[in-house]
Amino acid sequence: MSARGLAFEAARDLDQVKQLAETLGRPLAPPALMQLGAFAELVARWNARIDLTAARSAEQLSEVMFADALMLADEALVRRGARVLDVGSGAGAPAIPLALLRPDVTLVLVEPLHKRVAFLRTAVGSLDGLAGRVEVREGKIDPRASSRVADGVSASRGAAGAPFDVAMARATFAPGVWLPLALSLASCALVLTAAEEPPAAPAGARRVHAVHYALPRTDAPRVITAYRAE
Repeated sequence: MSARGLAFEAARDLDQVKQLAETLGRPLAPPALMQLGAFAELVARWNARIDLTAARSAEQLSEVMFADALMLADEALVRRGARVLDVGSGAGAPAIPLALLRPDVTLVLVEPLHKRVAFLRTAVGSLDGLAGRVEVREGKIDPRASSRVADGVSASRGAAGAPFDVAMARATFAPGVWLPLALSLASCALVLTAAEEPPAAPAGARRVHAVHYALPRTDAPRVITAYRAE
C-alpha cells in the first residue's frame, strides 16, 4: 500500500505525536519523536494487512499507541534500569513505545497470537536500539494454572525469568484479576484503568504511586496505579 493510503505516515503525521506528547505534559526531543513516528508508520503498514488496532486515523493511532507509554516513561512508575514484563502485548503498545522512550529498561513481551508476534518481532528488529533489549515470546500467562498447557503453548513459559522488576498489562485481564497475578511475577505491578476504580491492594502489598491523565481526543480518564509487594 502506498504511504498516501496509510492511517499514519511519519513524514506527514509526526505533528500528531508531538501535539499528543505536549498536551500530556511529556514533550519529546526530536530523536524520540522520530522513533515513535517510525513505529506508528510500521503499525499502520501492518494494520493494512492484519488486525492490529481499530485506529483508522493518525490522531487515533497516535493516541492509542502512545498516550499510555508517555505516562509510563515516568521513573516514578518504571524505575531506572528495570526489567519489565508486558503481558498480552497486542500491537506493541505501550511496551514498544516505552522501550523507545526509555533506553535504560529491558522488556519481555508475551503475546499469544502468532501474527501479532510476527509484527512485534519485526518491530524489534527494525527499530533502532531495541534488538537485544526487547524479547518477544509467543505464549500466554494463565492466572488459573501456571503449569497447564493451553492451546499447545505452555501457560507458564512467558513468565520465565521472573521475578521481574515491573509487570504490566493493558486490557488483557480485569484489574482485579491482573493485580495478584502481576505481583506474583514482579516486585512492582502496574494496573491501567479507565472508567473503573483501581483495585484495592491485596494482603502483602500496597499502592505506592498513581498517575491520573485524560486522553486528549476524547477526554476519557485514565489511571496508572503502581503496587509493590511488602
